[in-house]
Amino acid sequence: MLYGIRGRIGLIVPHEDYTTEYEFNKLAPYEVAFYTTRIFLKSVSKEDLMKMSEEVDFVLGRIPPKVNLVVYHCTSGTFILGPKWEEEILERIRSKLNVTTISTMKSVVETLKYLNLNKISLVTPYTKELNEKESEYLLQFGVKVVKDSYLSLTSSEAMCAVESSEIKQLIEKANTPEAQGIFISCTGLKTMGLIDEFEETYKKPVISSNSATFWNILRLCGVRGVNIKGYGKLLLTGG
Repeated sequence: MLYGIRGRIGLIVPHEDYTTEYEFNKLAPYEVAFYTTRIFLKSVSKEDLMKMSEEVDFVLGRIPPKVNLVVYHCTSGTFILGPKWEEEILERIRSKLNVTTISTMKSVVETLKYLNLNKISLVTPYTKELNEKESEYLLQFGVKVVKDSYLSLTSSEAMCAVESSEIKQLIEKANTPEAQGIFISCTGLKTMGLIDEFEETYKKPVISSNSATFWNILRLCGVRGVNIKGYGKLLLTGG
């Protein structure tokens, strides 16, 4: 019998993502297994994110055939041209693999709805241009970014190397009483182990690209009642 009785998840991630596999495998419940396929991303810019999407069909043949959920897992790679463009990418994957397919941003939206958050602080390693694109995307789902902060990075590797002290500074800059919660965007940022601390400090929900996607994966796989402690209130809900 194959590993992953409760869920075999095919992840499509940028080739310089050094964070997602570590965080997901560390938290994975019994018999939930992750299988990663990498896709080339030259830089985190509008032009290169669009080029990355053109490579999707090429990498689909590398995804194990027995997965029961596929995740196109790159935050900026799914918001950059808006929800319609994002859905077109997901439909290409679904039609080729005949499997349920989700994205990072769709998972974030589902999570924000679940937590009843419609005014948030946005924290990212991106450029100002990408922050504006992400804010526009979220607004289409009724979520307003009331304040944001960013690092102006364009390298995936550099994003994965951002230290916790820098993330804390970004949150301090973006936090405001008007925000009902804080969203830390980017699958490369090392945030999962920091969320409990941030929620205790700011007394409001804090989610990251990875925590939202991980929660959505468990939900779609029907894995409930897991109550993963130490990684924010969202994962205490059990999916």
